[in-house]
Amino acid sequence: MPATPPGVLSSVLTYQADGALAGADPVRALALATEALLVAEPLGDYLRVGMARSVLAQVKALTGDPAGAAAVIDPVLRLVDGADDELFIPGLDQAMAVLAMRRGDPAAAVDSLRRAARSTDRGAATWIAGRALPRLGAALAAAGRPDEAVAVLDRAVEVTRRLGMPGPLAEAYAAQAELAAGGADGPARAVELHHAALTIRVEHRLRAAQLDSLEALARVGAAIHPTPDDVRILSAAGSARTDLGLPRGADLRQAHDSAAAELRQALGAPAFGRAAAEGARLTLDQAVGYARRARGRRGRPATGWSSLTPTELEVVRLVAEGCTNPQIGARLLMSRGTVKTHLSHIFTKLDTTNRTQLAAAAIDRKDQDRPD
Repeated sequence: MPATPPGVLSSVLTYQADGALAGADPVRALALATEALLVAEPLGDYLRVGMARSVLAQVKALTGDPAGAAAVIDPVLRLVDGADDELFIPGLDQAMAVLAMRRGDPAAAVDSLRRAARSTDRGAATWIAGRALPRLGAALAAAGRPDEAVAVLDRAVEVTRRLGMPGPLAEAYAAQAELAAGGADGPARAVELHHAALTIRVEHRLRAAQLDSLEALARVGAAIHPTPDDVRILSAAGSARTDLGLPRGADLRQAHDSAAAELRQALGAPAFGRAAAEGARLTLDQAVGYARRARGRRGRPATGWSSLTPTELEVVRLVAEGCTNPQIGARLLMSRGTVKTHLSHIFTKLDTTNRTQLAAAAIDRKDQDRPD
């Protein structure tokens, strides 16, 4: 068998490093990204070198080494700044955005992501845009520009669904949830959106991002009604971060500390301490299972159209369009089993027994909502 060309090998190692990081294995991610750079540098190929350095910088930033991340990415920035023509290096925008958000500078993250978010191929958004749009929306929201964030995140959901990108779709849902938590829709919608993101992250084994989902659910749940469950989930996520070597950045640290302080005050120090100790004993998988079991309705009605979650409403819409379960799963990036579970919940909430009744109810509701 012929040897793999070094350029191809470097790219493969870069993608593997990215996957290892998403799977919450930063040690392996660091080794793979380092090897990708070692293979790429002798080639003198700025794209391969830039991609490897970009992923390596993200690994270092997300494992608590911002200085190391900045040092790794600096040669790429000097190359881009010194080029006669405008260069685009895939992944550089992501690395710069991660570094900016980790140091609490969302405005810089917005600047880094703008170009990639506009990436198109014959008028259609590319996977580069699919990766950039959710993070751009989150950065806009963090920068205090919610109206722009709403439009960008709506676009992110559409693009990532069309391109079949589960990780970025979950990021878009999570960013929409953060906007909803402080808006007119209230925390209840935020809970549902964070659970939609968590479901995708569980089904696709995006373990690192599950930490963000757990902490977000604990924060939003505490804002609705503080309970020991919120403390257990928050503590379990913190323990998992320590075990995995994935600490919070400045963008998440303040929100975490504020939620923990509010929970301690609401529940009292003894109850808070007991719940925190219980949560710290949970593994990440156990914590995810606990969070999903403890979901509750968080103020949502038990039956009727208003009881449906955003994901359930999407399932209803696709059923009304005549989509099969496999088609719904493909459109919403979920397994057939998850589609069946959603349908079972929907049938119960709407007092229907089959897809035909459900489709008829959806069409009737749409007719009632249509203005005269």
